[in-house]
Amino acid sequence: MTVYLVSILLLLGSAFILIAAIGLVKFSDLYSRMHATTKATSFGTLLLLIAVSLFFNTPAIYIKSLLVIIFIYLTAPLAAHSIAKSFIAKKDKDSKKQKD
Repeated sequence: MTVYLVSILLLLGSAFILIAAIGLVKFSDLYSRMHATTKATSFGTLLLLIAVSLFFNTPAIYIKSLLVIIFIYLTAPLAAHSIAKSFIAKKDKDSKKQKD
């Protein structure tokens, strides 16, 4: 039973990461690309780590997976925010150059 659950979680996690990669290529502006990569990749990684935890079924793997999940869910929004902020600053700087 757990083999089927692990297989389903692995396929779903891989599908979400594939969708994020396709979104990164297909979307035209930075904000859409960031949304696709941060949301879908975080959820895909969550599903993959749950599958790994269920497959190995040891407390050490559970703790490590939990720590990785917490790390990803804390850093992905911060990274996206930093990228957006630097993009806005660059855009403002370029628009000031064009006015001069």
